[in-house]
Amino acid sequence: MPTFIIKATHNIDRPQIGLHINKGQEFTIHINMMGITPYNLFNNSRCQDALIQQFKINGIDVPKSDYSIYSRGTWDITMLR
Repeated sequence: MPTFIIKATHNIDRPQIGLHINKGQEFTIHINMMGITPYNLFNNSRCQDALIQQFKINGIDVPKSDYSIYSRGTWDITMLR
């Protein structure tokens, strides 16, 4: 199971839902699928639901339609295994 560390590249604020993520804040993401890499983590439709679930586990509960949260450009991504 690939494990990723994602780090916010800038401050993220969603005051309407009480979400604030500081620039540099890190989260651990586990995706139970083979073939997922840092380059396709956010662009792969196969893992979208798993990615949203992992965000919720990390306290980031935003709608699927919030494209800026679920965007590779918002995060520095490191693959651990």
